Amino acid sequence: MIGNIKAMSITEFRATAAEQLRWVEESGEQIWLKRRGRVVSAVVPLYQLKVLDALLATSVEEKARGMQAEYKAHALAKKIQAREELARLERGLDCGGGLRTRMLRRQMEAGRDPWERDPVLVV
Repeated sequence: MIGNIKAMSITEFRATAAEQLRWVEESGEQIWLKRRGRVVSAVVPLYQLKVLDALLATSVEEKARGMQAEYKAHALAKKIQAREELARLERGLDCGGGLRTRMLRRQMEAGRDPWERDPVLVV
């Protein structure tokens, strides 16, 4: 046992599966199954699985929505920044520091779009 968790080989579990499943059901504890000494899976009470499923379903969906909203806002801000920088360069003004201004001007003089490789702006 590791704390309140039993750890055993898959072979050992297979030989005593009915007994082990009864122990999980009655005790509410977990069994970690090992293959070649490494934990590869677990037997958990159904209520723990339902709790985990409910937590993951909610948090994963919420996280994905939040990340999508963040990405959209960031992409919009980058597009605005690119347009503002282009307008400043076309008027002969600097964009940020001198190094950035020189880099953007060189790329434009070479006939390249300085923002074409921006991973946020490329869709």
